[in-house]
Amino acid sequence: MQISQFTQLAHAGAVTNMRFFESGCSPLVIECQYEYPGDDNHVPMKALLQNDQGDILTCQNITQAYDICRKAGLHKAELVQVIPHDEACAGYTLRAEEQSIPLVF
Repeated sequence: MQISQFTQLAHAGAVTNMRFFESGCSPLVIECQYEYPGDDNHVPMKALLQNDQGDILTCQNITQAYDICRKAGLHKAELVQVIPHDEACAGYTLRAEEQSIPLVF
């Protein structure tokens, strides 16, 4: 989902949740959870934010992610920290819903 579409959905009140995914030393990516305005089915959709060229938008730090959300009028998100799989965490699976940290900015 491009930033312009994200901003339109945010202004329409269709964004239900924002999630910032951080994995090890990789850049942070932003996931938008939303419902289409006027859709009576209330089917939740998810999409990663993209830049104008269609590449996944990445942030070097959480402040950049905050700024993107603030510009769209959003002030809440969840931080999901993904631990890369190696021998130290073998046998465990990621449960992002349980590992998310609520953020207000």
